[in-house]
Amino acid sequence: MYLPIVTWMIVTASVMALTYILHCAWTQTRTRVPKLNLSDVIHFLYPVDWPLLLSLLDPAADFELRWNLNRRAFRAEQRRRMLLYRELVQRMSHNSAVLADFENALLGNFDPASGLDSKLRQAIIKVRLYSGSARLRLRIWLLLPNAFGIMPTPDLARLRRTGSLDGLEAYEELKTAAAEAFAQLQPTEIEALTRNL
Repeated sequence: MYLPIVTWMIVTASVMALTYILHCAWTQTRTRVPKLNLSDVIHFLYPVDWPLLLSLLDPAADFELRWNLNRRAFRAEQRRRMLLYRELVQRMSHNSAVLADFENALLGNFDPASGLDSKLRQAIIKVRLYSGSARLRLRIWLLLPNAFGIMPTPDLARLRRTGSLDGLEAYEELKTAAAEAFAQLQPTEIEALTRNL
């Protein structure tokens, strides 16, 4: 006797919830959100410290640390360096995503059937592939039980290349392609763009 009433209450509540969700989505698209300018891309980028990046991936630095520090101190220092590198890789990934969003806003959505692909899109794809692979490897390395000395502490310099991608070269290509793609910016804004990348 109560089952049909409960069923209709559930159906009615579901319809009301769906109506509310659709209303919220409709009003969200109709609200007046200020359109971003091309020069706003600079403010969404996180700066990547290039000298720090180079020093973290230097094989000589890994060798020097391994030579000068005892085993426990080397593990602690290498873990600190891995955390720093993970932050830099996350910034690289974030910057490539921001550039992709702004390029999509400028040039429209990409149609794979057209066969046209910009230099910036190719550079974005390379950086995203590299950063995804590097972050995965870093996550695995940081989770390994190094405290017991079972596995050797990995060299951070091995992360410069993942597969056939060189991370530093891919990011340099992204910087160059971004400067070319956003050539409409003022010279000072282009300088700020490359500095923030």
